[in-house]
Amino acid sequence: MNKPTSTPGKFLHGLASIYRGFRAIVLNGLFLVALLIVVASLIGQPPVTVQNGSALLLDLNGVLVDQRTYVDPLSTLMADSLDADVPREILLQDVLDAIDYAAKDPAISSIVLIPHDLAGSGFSKLQDIAAALIRFRDSGKKVYAYGDNYSQGQYYLAAHADEVILNNMGSVSLEGFSSYQYYYREALDKLGINVHIFRVGEYKSAVEPFERNDMSAQAREANSDWLGDLWQLYLADISAARAVEPGFFHALINNLDRELADFTGDATALALNRNLVDTVLSRDATIDHLIGEIGADFTGDDFLSIDYRNYLAARETAFANLQSQAGQIGIIVASGTIYDGSREAGEIGGDSLQRLIRKVREDDRISALVLRIDSGGGSAFASEIIRDELAGLRRDGKPLVVSMGSVAASGGYWIATPANEIWASASTITGSIGIFGLYPTFADSFSRLGLNTDGVGTTDLAGAFMVGRDLPPLAANILQQQLEDGYNRFISLVAESRNMSLEAVDEIARGRVWSGADAQALGLVDHLGGLDNAIAAAASLAGLEDYRTQLIEAPLTPGEQLLQNLAGNATLQSWLPQQPMSLPTALPATSALGRFYRRLNADLRALVQFNDPKGLYLHCQECQGTFSP
Repeated sequence: MNKPTSTPGKFLHGLASIYRGFRAIVLNGLFLVALLIVVASLIGQPPVTVQNGSALLLDLNGVLVDQRTYVDPLSTLMADSLDADVPREILLQDVLDAIDYAAKDPAISSIVLIPHDLAGSGFSKLQDIAAALIRFRDSGKKVYAYGDNYSQGQYYLAAHADEVILNNMGSVSLEGFSSYQYYYREALDKLGINVHIFRVGEYKSAVEPFERNDMSAQAREANSDWLGDLWQLYLADISAARAVEPGFFHALINNLDRELADFTGDATALALNRNLVDTVLSRDATIDHLIGEIGADFTGDDFLSIDYRNYLAARETAFANLQSQAGQIGIIVASGTIYDGSREAGEIGGDSLQRLIRKVREDDRISALVLRIDSGGGSAFASEIIRDELAGLRRDGKPLVVSMGSVAASGGYWIATPANEIWASASTITGSIGIFGLYPTFADSFSRLGLNTDGVGTTDLAGAFMVGRDLPPLAANILQQQLEDGYNRFISLVAESRNMSLEAVDEIARGRVWSGADAQALGLVDHLGGLDNAIAAAASLAGLEDYRTQLIEAPLTPGEQLLQNLAGNATLQSWLPQQPMSLPTALPATSALGRFYRRLNADLRALVQFNDPKGLYLHCQECQGTFSP
């Protein structure tokens, strides 16, 4: 074929050549991935071995979660080699299982904890890991912690180690807990956006960012109470771990400028002198120190260790043998915002969670259900779909125990009401028994842009909910009455399930948030304890002495299952570039601007992604995203 000679022809010919080259690259790339999958499947995965004397390496990189957010398995498989944007999440139960089994494993000599890249996680999850570290130390084995710098959440875990090591240019950043919110009322006015607010409960502050420029007195009172409760728990725990007076850390923070002046601004020297840490070393010196304490690996350049994820894989058969076959306790994790319809793991869909509960109802092998809730709520309609299915499970004679994670508030509490027993941590954020509606209209915004809305309708209500029109009083009155009905339903459910009067529930409801400890004192929670306590309670209610647990999840497709298995295939992963699993090599990017963006994004999602059919929401906005210890 002759090459074109005209300028347009040359241009089109060049585009065609670029297209053919791009197509070849894509097809060759897909072929290479397919070839890797086939070869890895044929080779199989070699067993992971645990060398005697190994330290269990807890290199915590990401956010602690009760349930991982669903990610396409192919993205997970290629994440390390292609730098794909895959959420870094750490399954809490994996960490707890590894620690507890390692305590009894003669091959494991110690734990090396590196919380350097641990991001903001719920306080109750940190408490669960700290309790497991204490159990490990009680077995006679040592825990070492190393960090370039410690945030207060990272330091909470490190404080429970036998030896806390800090980089010789590092610091311990303690500042206290806070709940600050961005307020958009003035900005919305300038943009001509009218957000119509409907709510019941003076403490229901999730809507305040859209109607105010500052925090209300009621929200300030409630937030101060639950934050104060959690802060006192934090101080008590780290003071006990570091064997100092309970008031030591609080006084240190409030006088930090004068404390630093005593060391001419040297935060590392302050941390060492004030007993926040035990040892100050560089990264290389830390490795040498740990080699001396634990022993060297086969290279002689690093300490002998096994990452906790590889350790779980190596001991998978042993874990399975611990489980009795006498009876089954089902566990369903309800984590994330509640939406109408179906959602993937990491969010809660009313329909998708209902299907999982129905699966438990219809499975005669499962004797009881534990529902692990880590949610600030969401759609009122979806919450009721879930609650009704749980009530049906109890009517069928199967015990239901709720285990509250870091957050189980508003809609998260609504779905807990059918439970035989509710368990929470002292630091769980719960309550927020209230309801609200948000309806933004853009008539003024459209007008400023030269856009207008006009038309006709057959009734006064027809077309009332077009965003280009102001919300008429008729529609506003309808929404408010539905809201009042929703609130009455909420407090009635709580009153019936907790054996309380409507007046007593209303007194502690009104949208107010409580700590788990306060919630138990008020009768909203039965017992304080973790997931293991809830499982034991469910077994007792079901009359089971020997039992095993079964995690109930939505099944993957065969293709997704294959890719997920390959993502954990050691042979295939060894062919792909890997990040080192030893000491950290870079500081985490936790900028103030990044935190602002995430907060703004979460607030805007509340406006555009909530999908309740009636526009009614059981959601605790202040419970999520603002508290990162």
